Amino acid sequence: MSLFNAMFRNLGALLMIVSLITGCISTPPSSTTDVRSSLLTSASRDDPDFPDGKSMVLTHFSHVGQLESSRGEIVYVADRRAVISGMMAPRGQNYITFFDKDFRYLGKIRYVSSRPLWCDASRLYLFGALDGSSAGLSGNVIDIAGGYDHLVAYQRRAYGSSGGIND
Repeated sequence: MSLFNAMFRNLGALLMIVSLITGCISTPPSSTTDVRSSLLTSASRDDPDFPDGKSMVLTHFSHVGQLESSRGEIVYVADRRAVISGMMAPRGQNYITFFDKDFRYLGKIRYVSSRPLWCDASRLYLFGALDGSSAGLSGNVIDIAGGYDHLVAYQRRAYGSSGGIND
């Protein structure tokens, strides 16, 4: 046993010295970025229509994914839902919200039931065709290939998004 212990101690010391010399000691990150929390903080601070918790109550806020434009612009996508408080049959507001790579709020698109499902490259797939949009967009895909300032929407066959079992 003592020979094993001595070899183990020497091996441990040797590995420590090699790690110190080569700079290979890794320390765990002090904190990891909580994307959802960062997006929520930005939205609550910068979106003028963000629910105040009194007349409008936030009921759902989820990070859907991230998009990338053809120029490499990163855009995070979140789904935000809120209801008007104090109503017998609550109605609400649903928005697809967009943020830049630094989690800064860029803007939003209103929808009724065409919630965001998944991101693929520059495309955000929706549950059916976009409805309730004040942005004048239509289709089941929102595409940021040209950048956030040049959003386009179109219809694309995609099972689970375009609305049919034959897709």
